[in-house]
This record gives sequence, C-alpha cells and structure tokens, in this order.
Amino acid sequence: MTQADISTANQFEYIDGQLRPSQAALFEHFAAESELAVRSGEPALDLAYGPHPRQTLDLFRTTQPWRGVVAYFHAGYWQSRDKSGFRFLAPPLVADGFDVAVINYPLSPELGVMAIVAAAAAALPLLAELTDSAPLILVGHSAGAQIAVELAMSKPPVSAPIGGIVSISGVFDLEPLLDTSVNAKLGLDPATARAASPIHRVVSGAPHTLFAVGALETRAFQDQTARMAAAWAEAGNGAVQLTVPDADHFSILTDLCREGGVLREAIATFDLPPSAS
Repeated sequence: MTQADISTANQFEYIDGQLRPSQAALFEHFAAESELAVRSGEPALDLAYGPHPRQTLDLFRTTQPWRGVVAYFHAGYWQSRDKSGFRFLAPPLVADGFDVAVINYPLSPELGVMAIVAAAAAALPLLAELTDSAPLILVGHSAGAQIAVELAMSKPPVSAPIGGIVSISGVFDLEPLLDTSVNAKLGLDPATARAASPIHRVVSGAPHTLFAVGALETRAFQDQTARMAAAWAEAGNGAVQLTVPDADHFSILTDLCREGGVLREAIATFDLPPSAS
C-alpha cells in the first residue's frame, strides 16, 4: 500500500499533516550548513561503533571551556535520513563548550524498532572511550527521541553518565503508526508496537528531560509530548514540557542553533553529573 492509498486520521496526524511547503528549502539550507560545519569544524567523521555499516558517528570537538558531550539521534521514522544532513547542529553547541556526536543507526525494514535501539546503544560506550566518560546529554528528534529515552532508561553498560535528555517532537506511543504508510517498512503489529512504546514503561531514576514540540505540529505530536512528559513526571523524574512558537516538525531544529534559542539554552543549563572516569 502506498502513501497515496492511505487516508486514515493517523496518516494525516503523523505524516501528511506534518508536511510544510517550506521544508524543501529548509532541508537545502540544512545540507549547505552541514557541509560548512565539516569544512570549518574538522570533525572526526564516520567513526565505527559497531559492525553494521550504519553504526557510525561524527564527533565535533570544542575548543571552548569544556562542559560535556551532546549525542544527537536524528529523525526519519526509524527508516530514513542520515547524520550527514544534521551536522549543522554541531557548531553552535561546540561554541557553547560541548563536544557533539551526530549518530547514525541501522534502519528498518532491515531491523525492527527495538533492534535499532539496541544497535544505537553501542554508540555510548565508544563515546565514553573517546571523551573520558564525560557526562552526556542525549538529544533526539522524532524517532530519535524514542531512541534517546530508551537508552536513558536502559542504562547501557560501559557508558558515561547521562545528565539529561532533550526530546524534540518525539513518538513514544507507536500504536497509532499501525495504519500509516510508515508501517510498510516498520512491520509493526499491535504487540510489537506496544513493546516499542516507552510511554508504557517509564522507569524512576531516569534523567531530567525537556520534552519539546513545535506549535505548528499536528495535535497528535503535541499530545505525544504532553503524555510522555506527564508519564515521566509521574514516575518521579524531572520533566519540563515546552511548546516552541512558530515551529513545525523540522524548523524546530533551528532553535538548537539560534542565539537565545530555548532548546539551545536548555542544553547549556543542564546540571551535569561528574565524569565517570
């Protein structure tokens, strides 16, 4: 079944209703800025953290007074996009004193959602090795937000301490995706969708998290953020919910780069734990 064949409410809320005419130009801008980030920042590119070809990360190092490490997991409904298109996020955070890792991970249909999460977890021990077990801030966008909270709750071994999470437009309940076009590759059924939905099993002792969503996103995405923030807080974890004005599902990322952006400022104000080393 193609996207054109699907006209469910969830197809609108999670796919069609999230699209904006401005996004094509925005992605061209992201690509140009990502190329500039590589030329100007001299990062270590495509460092392997596992045997799969997509288990790679780019590491940008700061020369400013050092504050910690940001690990970024990109969007793409666990089936598309690449870290190379999101390198533009690194330079502003590097300027703020953070080393920044932009992380790829395997995709569906080759792997299911929770196998993707397990593969992504292998990035954290490598980051600990490369950064002397410096404290981490996990930043995830859309599918990447699900990955980030899963990693924080599972506490992968040989990892640096996770001092906080910035969740951007996350999907934490995957059951609504069952009747959307993205499920052609995800291959979810009711049982696997629920098993991959962290909203049903939030643990106590998880890091303080900022749950952000754009004001121009669909009601479903805003509800996902509100429900997850409430579940996070109910489990006794620090949770702040934020709606970014005038932001859609992708333009919200510019707030990580903008001087005075609330997401950028949130990263700078996390109270990070001491290094594990």
